[in-house]
Order: sequence, then C-alpha cells, then structure tokens
Amino acid sequence: MNYPIWDVPYLGVTGIIGLISCFHICIVNFAVGGGMYFAVTEQWAYKTNDEGVYDFLKRLSKFFLLLTTVAGAVSGIGIWWAVSLGNPNSIHTLIQTFTLGWAEEWVFFIAELATAFVYYYTWGKISKEQHLKLAWFYAVFSVLTLVIINGILSFMMTPGAWLTTKNWLLGFFNETYWPLLFMRLVVFAAAAGMYAFVVAARIQDEATKTKVLQYTTKWFIPLFIIGPLVGFWYFKNLPPDAVTNVMTGIQASGVGNFSILARTFYLSLIMTGTILVFAFVGPYLNPKGFSFHAAVLFLLCGLFVTSIGEFTREMLRKPYVIYGYMYSNGIVKDKVPELNKVGYLKSSKWVHDGMTPVEIGESMFKSQCLMCHTRHGYRSMERLLGERDEQSITAFLQMLQMTDKEKNPYVGIMPPLVGTPDEVAALATYLSALTGTAANPPVKQTAALPYKPVLVK
Repeated sequence: MNYPIWDVPYLGVTGIIGLISCFHICIVNFAVGGGMYFAVTEQWAYKTNDEGVYDFLKRLSKFFLLLTTVAGAVSGIGIWWAVSLGNPNSIHTLIQTFTLGWAEEWVFFIAELATAFVYYYTWGKISKEQHLKLAWFYAVFSVLTLVIINGILSFMMTPGAWLTTKNWLLGFFNETYWPLLFMRLVVFAAAAGMYAFVVAARIQDEATKTKVLQYTTKWFIPLFIIGPLVGFWYFKNLPPDAVTNVMTGIQASGVGNFSILARTFYLSLIMTGTILVFAFVGPYLNPKGFSFHAAVLFLLCGLFVTSIGEFTREMLRKPYVIYGYMYSNGIVKDKVPELNKVGYLKSSKWVHDGMTPVEIGESMFKSQCLMCHTRHGYRSMERLLGERDEQSITAFLQMLQMTDKEKNPYVGIMPPLVGTPDEVAALATYLSALTGTAANPPVKQTAALPYKPVLVK
C-alpha cells in the first residue's frame, strides 16, 4: 500500500491497462498462431513444391515481422509499465512467486524474436529444407512462451493449492492451466487465419488465391469443434463464486437486467458464431470474390471478439486480481480483519498529522477505489453516487465493509472497504465533497491521528 498512487483522470488506471492489454493480445494471437501457421503451411508448400504458396508466405512473413516485433514488443512493455504503476502489489507478488517462470519466458521470447528475424531475412538465401526448420523452430519457441505465460495468467484466476502451500509449481499447474492453454491454442490458430486472409486476399493469381483462402479457412475448424469443449472444460474448473456471477447475469438477463458480464458473454458467443459462418461463406465458398476490404473487416471483427473474450475473462476474476488471495485494489484478503481493527492508513507513508478529513478521505479513495473508479470519468464516483448526501454515503460505505452476501450485494464484484470507522467517515466526507453534497465545508484537523504515520516528501 506504500507504492506511489498512479492517478489517471477520466480514463482511469483500468482503462489504460485495458486498452493496452486488448491491443497486445490481438498481436500475441498472431505471434503464436502465426508461428504454427507458418510451420504447417510451409510444410505443405515444401511437400507440393508450390512456388505460389512460398511467395504468399514470404509476403505474409514481412507483415508478421513488422507487426509482432514492433507493435507486439512495444505493447508488451506497455503492459508492464501500466500494470506496474497501476497495481504494483499484484506485480510484486507475481514476480516473487514466479521468478523462474519469468526468466524462462524471456529466454523463449528472445529466441522467438531472433528466429522471426532470421526466418524473414533468409528467404531465398538458404535451402528450402533449412528454411522449413526455421519455421518449426519459431513455432516451438512461440508455443513455449505461451506455455509459460499461460501458467501465470491462469494462476491469477485459480491459484489452487498455492494459497495454502505457497509452492509456485502447484500454482503454475493449476485447475484452469490445461483448458486455458488449449483454448488459447485454438483461438490463436483461428487468429492466424484471420491475419492470413488479409494478405491472401491480394494474391493476383486466382488459382493460388483460391487454394490459399480455402486452405486457410480450415484453420477455423479447431475453434468450431474443439473450442466449445475446452470452453466448457474451463468453465467447469472456475471458482464457484465466479460461476455464480456468470449464471446470475444470465438468469437476470431473462427479465431485461443485462449485467456487464452477461453482455460480454453473449457478445463473444454471437461474434464467434458470426465469424465462423462468415469464414465458410466468404473465403471458402467464394474465394475469387473475397476482397481485401472484406478481409480487413473480417480481421477487425475477429480482433473485437478477441478483446471481448479477454475482457470477459478479466471480469470473471472480480473482485480479485489473484483469486482468493489479493483483491483488485492490492489488499491481501487475509489482512482485512487486522486492517479494519488497527487502521488501513496506519502504515501509509502518504498521510500525516494535520490533514483534513477530506484529505484523509482522499487518501482512502486513492488507495482503495482508484484502481477501478475515477472521480469524473470511467466508472466515476460522481455518477455512481448521484445526489447522495454524506449520511447516505456513510451508510453505503458501511455496507461495503460487510463480507456477507446477504448484507452486501456487491461482495462478489467489489473488494470490501477496509478501514476503521473514522477512516470510513473521512472517506464519506471526501466523497460528499466530491459530489457537491457536503453539508459543511471541511475544517482543518487539529487533533493528532490515532497512529503515527510517516510523511514522505
């Protein structure tokens, strides 16, 4: 809790992380799926000795190299930058827990980048047999990066036995590791097909264009057949509370109450089905009429559903950033009772004697609320609180401190509010001042705080 607070107006920390993550996952889909696509497709071209397919792969590899090594690498660094600033406690835990895993990830990532450059720049300079080996080397390295990062990402949803043993290997190979890995593999294979359509649609030779488009459409078959199976497998291994959130949203939609989770769930299913039908009707049945503009539209739809899918997966984890261990605002679950007793701000370096209740309340807001909310923008407190006065805000905050689902309906999607009654009252004072409903202007505090904080200048 003593990391500096990253205060992002209007868009919020969540908005920044979400935008960068969605962009990055769209590139990663191609980086991993493209590796498999290049290896299998070049194997096909080598077997048939088809120069038209070789020429297509060379053009696709240029697009691939620029997109993955520039946009992919930069956005990957962007995620580290955004998450390290926005939620440093979670990154701290992940780095300490999976130090060896991160080291392996970077080894495979460097090997992947190096192979991608060598693969592109050796077209026509080495034998076809050697170039085919490079394609398979890249495919292996790209899948290995997924194997590592998948363990860490799935750990955040289902840490499993790590919660009690703190054994990183048990946390790595958790309940959702294998279903999520296979799910990503089939999605990435389809994503490679979507990117390949963009280049294949501009092939001048009609025979080669038809052959490549119809071949590429087959890369969607695993998503169509295996996708629902691994999706159900993944869903069955989710924590019960996460499943309850999904089912509650689906049931509530029957009476017109569409939660965000239900909306994203429905949208991802509808868009996925639309893409599969479009792939069959367009490039497979009508390859000659499949234009570059149609391919770009198809790709955009695919990237949209990919982003929606990732957003849905993130929503399933609420109210945690590491399920069952750390809440989305960085507070460790087991420390909540102690913090409620001794004070959340007791060890904070960002408060000091002489602060007004509004200033103390703002420290509470920044530390516990700013990860998901803003003052006046995305998920703004100004809009959510509306015309509530300080008294009703206080009652609402007291409800948020409860962990009983019967008394606090938000407990499944929001971390409990942590702090002493005085700290909660200070937060209510700040929020009422923020919304303009404060009964009296804040007065300078004269008494000392009930604990001795340290001021960092």
